Amino acid sequence: MHPPLLRIRLLGGFRTTREGGAPLVERWSRPSARTLVKLLALAPDHALHREQIMAVCWPHAELRAALGSLRVALHTARHALEPELPPRGASAYLSGDGDLLRLVSDTVRVDTDEVEALARRALGSGGRRELAHALEALTGELLPEDRHAPWAEPARRRLARHRTDLRRALADDRRPHGGGAVCPEADAARVRLDWALHLDRSGRYEEAVTVVREALRSYERAGLRDACALAAARLAEVLGRSRGADAALAALGAHPPAPAAPDDIRAAHHMARSAVLSYSGRYEEGLAAARAAERCAAAARGPDHPVLLARSLAQQTVCLGLSGRSDEAAGPAESALAPAAESGDRALLATVLSVLRETERRAGRHAEALAYGRRALALAEQAGRPTATAFERANLAELHLLLGERADAERLALASAELAEPFGGTALAFALTALARVRGGAAPMEAVRLLERAGRCAQDGGHLQAIDEVRLAWAEVVATRRAPP
Repeated sequence: MHPPLLRIRLLGGFRTTREGGAPLVERWSRPSARTLVKLLALAPDHALHREQIMAVCWPHAELRAALGSLRVALHTARHALEPELPPRGASAYLSGDGDLLRLVSDTVRVDTDEVEALARRALGSGGRRELAHALEALTGELLPEDRHAPWAEPARRRLARHRTDLRRALADDRRPHGGGAVCPEADAARVRLDWALHLDRSGRYEEAVTVVREALRSYERAGLRDACALAAARLAEVLGRSRGADAALAALGAHPPAPAAPDDIRAAHHMARSAVLSYSGRYEEGLAAARAAERCAAAARGPDHPVLLARSLAQQTVCLGLSGRSDEAAGPAESALAPAAESGDRALLATVLSVLRETERRAGRHAEALAYGRRALALAEQAGRPTATAFERANLAELHLLLGERADAERLALASAELAEPFGGTALAFALTALARVRGGAAPMEAVRLLERAGRCAQDGGHLQAIDEVRLAWAEVVATRRAPP
């Protein structure tokens, strides 16, 4: 029987999945085994000499010690990728050929290979849609947990060149053909907005703020009021996630849409306002803004129509759920599924499924919530969104805990905290809170330490829901400690 196909994902963080077969572990027992697989995944033809791997993983060890460490790492990696492998069995995924180690090409797929091939095809003969799809597929930082590792730099530079080439091609595709005025500064600003969206989805909020502000200044110099309103909406959403509501609302107030602005511009403005208001706990105002965004999105007739419609509907569910109107919440999110799927945006569909997961959880339908959450997690991983992936893992951990599945809860909470660690802020606050809930019964003092740090992260992020979750978890820990044995 042919072994299940193994997929190795490097964009947005290292993870492995199989199309069938036994489930794979999230947390490997030896970091060197993970590094070994990462090195092979990035290598030309996915093959390296054993000495090349030893030079990276054990640079200061004597040869005999390094060989021993390599044998242990190789054994660990093979069994992590193929848990059912017998003790002396031949791996279907990681083979040895003399002094060479390689990933088996027939049974292993690496995401960077696929997205680079997609980029080359789009640059060679693709139109705007293919170029945009290829750029979206490149979203996600390569191995953020190894951000400063020298061995990953060649691949980082190669992926960065692909992104730059795709953005330039998109800018050229926007230029009018057959005459007409061209505003190079406005073209450059649009490319910056595309790049800022990638940065935002990668959790790199401060960089995204800088890039959007550069685009906004370019639009201001060009006198493009509608474009300024759109850039301000993008800026407000990132500011709301990273610096709080006041700065975000000020950005929206400085560049409101003109009375005759296109429907999609007005929808984006209302949508940004709704998101910012919900971050700060003003749920009824946020709901009104989301409904205004839906009305504008329904009237819009452009490529962003399904995106705006799905986002505005999902945002209504968020505001309704957080304001305690759970009986009204499910409808808008269910209506958002079709336009989210139509958009082809995996990150957006993941967001809608995440909202539905929370709606089912509040209603006590934990099995249904788990199904939505698993789909949301898979899409967030595929879209290369590390902070969203960490958030989904944290929520799935809490669902498994509610279902009494403590081992799964522990695994997911640890994976969430590990992925969120480089980003801090709101993402880490949710991850640490989930881990504290998992650990609270058996290790209450550790839960206290985790929640102390989660509270600081939530305050740094300025996200009211994260702050409230930490407070609620504190109350749960206190109640557990006071409960009679």
